[in-house]
Amino acid sequence: MIFLTMNKITSNTVLGILGSGQLARMTCLAASTFGIQTHVYCTEKDVSPAEHVATKTSKGSFHDLEAVLNFCQSCDAVTLENEFIDQHILESIDEKFPGKLFPNSKTFKKIGDKISEKESFANAGIRVVPFKKVTSPEDVVRFAEVYNYPLVLKSSKGGYDGYGNATINSEEELEEKFKLLKGDLLVEAFIPYEKELAIMVARNADGEIITYPIAHTIQENHICHFVSVPADISADTEEQIKKAAQLAMTTINAVGIFAFEFFLTKDGTLYLNESAPRPHNSGHYSIEGCVTSQFHNHVRSVLNLPLGEAHLRAPSVLMLNLLGTQEQVAELNPLEDFLNTKDGHLHLYGKRFSKKGRKMGHFTLLGEDSQEMMETLKKLKSGYTL
Repeated sequence: MIFLTMNKITSNTVLGILGSGQLARMTCLAASTFGIQTHVYCTEKDVSPAEHVATKTSKGSFHDLEAVLNFCQSCDAVTLENEFIDQHILESIDEKFPGKLFPNSKTFKKIGDKISEKESFANAGIRVVPFKKVTSPEDVVRFAEVYNYPLVLKSSKGGYDGYGNATINSEEELEEKFKLLKGDLLVEAFIPYEKELAIMVARNADGEIITYPIAHTIQENHICHFVSVPADISADTEEQIKKAAQLAMTTINAVGIFAFEFFLTKDGTLYLNESAPRPHNSGHYSIEGCVTSQFHNHVRSVLNLPLGEAHLRAPSVLMLNLLGTQEQVAELNPLEDFLNTKDGHLHLYGKRFSKKGRKMGHFTLLGEDSQEMMETLKKLKSGYTL
C-alpha cells in the first residue's frame, strides 16, 4: 500500500512518535491544538514525559521490528524524537509503509552518523568543520600534522551534550582518549569560535520551507545553558546561515523540523558543526517566543500542512535550561521566583526523578532589553535547586 502525503487532518488523524521524552511531549501538546491524536512508542518502564500527555502509549524495544511495525500501522504518519534508531528499522518502516515516516530512512542514511552527515553537507558545498574518519591513534597523528592540537575525537554515532566527545591536547593523550570512545570514530579540527549559533528550519513534503530566527546558544561544559534570540550577528552572517541551512535541508530531502548548529569565528568564518533531524533544545524558546512554535511546525511539516510564520513575538527572547542539581524526586525550588517573573514561561517536563545535569525543564523570558533579561536568568540560575 502506498501512503500519499497528507494535506488534511480529521478527528481520527493519528500522529505516531518513536520516542517519548520531552521533545515527544511538546510535540504531542502541539498536535493536540489541532485535535490530532498522538501515539507514542517508548522503551521506558516508568511513566515517560510524553506518556503524560499522549493519547496512547505503546511500550517496547526499538530493536523489536515487529512491534515497531505494528505501532506504525496504527498511525497515519510517524516521526521520531531522536536519531538513534537503527537504520534497518527505519528502512523496514519505509518498505512496508511508504510515505508514512518523516523524516524518511533515505534522509536518515545521509545524516545518521557524524561521518555521513559531514560528507553529505560538504559534498553539497557547505563548509563543515574539517574532519577525518580514524581507526587508530596513528590516523590522528597524521591529521594533527595538518590541523595541529588541540583536536576533538568523536564517536560517529550516539553522542550528545558532550557525551561521545574527547578533546585531545597532545599526542601523549591519544591512547587514553581512544579507549574512552566506542564504535566508528572521527577526528575534527578544533575551531576557536567566537559564537555558537543555531537555526531551526521546517520543510514539508511540498517543499515549502520556513526558517526561524538565529539563536545564540551559550554552553557550559558542552551543555547549553542559555539561548538568546535574535543572535547579535551581522546581516551577512544571518543570510549565510539561512542559505546554508536551506541548502542542507534540500540536499537530504528533509521533511520535518531540523536544527543546524554553526560555529562563527572571530574573522567571520562560518562552519556547520552538526544537525538534528527533529525538534531541538535550542528552539524551545519558540513556544512563546514565535508566532508558530517549532513543535507546531514540525506537526505541520510531517502532515504536509501549510507552515506557520516563525518571526518573534518580542524584540528579545531568552531561554534558560533547567538542569537537575541533585538526585531526588523532581521538585523545583523556589518555584515562586519563576512564577513571579514578568513575561516568563515555565516548562517542566514531567520527569519523575532528577539527576545532576539532566534536562528537567526550561524557562523562557520575553522582553526588550536582552542584557537586563540575561541578568534575570543568571540570577534565577544561581538560586534554584531541582
